[in-house]
Amino acid sequence: MRDKTIEELKEDIVRKDKRINELEKENKKLKQILTLFHNPHTPPSKQRIKTKNKADTTNNTPNRVGAPKGHKGATRDTPKPTTTLKHKLGKNCHWCGGKIVKRIHRLLERIIEEIPKPQNAEVTKHLFEAGICEKCGEVVAESDLPEEGNFGKNLLSHVTLLKFEDRLPLRKAARSLKRQHNITLTHPTVLDITRRVSDKLGAKYKQVIYAIRRSRYVYTDQTEIKVGGIAYQLWVFVTAKCTLFVIRKADYMGVMESILGKKYGGVIIGDGIETYRQYTDKIQRCWAHLLRESADLADKHKSAKGLHEGLKKLFAKINSVNERYPLKKRRKLYDECIAEMQQWVDLANSYSELKKFGEKLSNGLKHWFTRVLYPFVEATNNISERALRELVVIT
Repeated sequence: MRDKTIEELKEDIVRKDKRINELEKENKKLKQILTLFHNPHTPPSKQRIKTKNKADTTNNTPNRVGAPKGHKGATRDTPKPTTTLKHKLGKNCHWCGGKIVKRIHRLLERIIEEIPKPQNAEVTKHLFEAGICEKCGEVVAESDLPEEGNFGKNLLSHVTLLKFEDRLPLRKAARSLKRQHNITLTHPTVLDITRRVSDKLGAKYKQVIYAIRRSRYVYTDQTEIKVGGIAYQLWVFVTAKCTLFVIRKADYMGVMESILGKKYGGVIIGDGIETYRQYTDKIQRCWAHLLRESADLADKHKSAKGLHEGLKKLFAKINSVNERYPLKKRRKLYDECIAEMQQWVDLANSYSELKKFGEKLSNGLKHWFTRVLYPFVEATNNISERALRELVVIT
């Protein structure tokens, strides 16, 4: 095998340099795509890649199958039988066909849960007594049936639950009704049924809004969804007793005022959008977002490791507060937390790679510790994020 000439070696170097440049560009592009699914603002449940906690050394057996060590199992309670069936024994063994010569006097017992076989829908003709009103001249008949269409209330409710609780697409909801109840519906009809139910619940929807306005706190979040190819904002408002979803165009202040009123007196728990600060000063900003971002910085920069640990301790401090703490003590702690956070802001501003994060800490300075003054709220916005996620899956 002959040695390569200088010219051939130069050509190899040029070719390899070209290939290296191509791979570097491809690597950069793949990293950009990866950040869409794995970044400090991505909640853990949506992360495609799970990061290992280096400090966690409790699991010494990697890829261990089954429940963790020390986990107490739970056995489902046996339900009380609603009926009893006695199975008679034949003359021959069903295993080999041999004759059964000795019977066991004690009955064997098993508890079986079963669902009814699919049943056809009931079709009922309703006859009404009617009369003419002397005052307005209208024909009057009394009924509690739905005002529109030929479907009963149970069917309307079941179809709506198939769509929004069971998350079935319209065609699958129609197939489920055909399979279980031998009802033939087109998928546009299924969609129209959900519209009828929505119209009927309009008054109840307003009652939920008024209940939210009376609540002393509300967790809220929003995300973009497409409706007919057009971008809208999907909002969620969560209190102790209510969860309300709203789909609107991107008029943030308009949504806040339409749901919470012109002036809401409770605490808003959410992320850091500017609209909240324009609307009210009683805000608890989400620490889950903050700690994910600081953890990401700590992985990338040595200068952020102390900052991340300090924020974790602050988070634990505010979570330790409860309503039994005297108000005077809570106000003092609130001031101490702000002073400590200001020190972390100063530290972050002293490093170019942390300066942007320092601005974030500073912008929400008095809103990171609202829970200390109002300990009946949480320091994270996880409640509304979880509620929002379910509807995002449907849409």
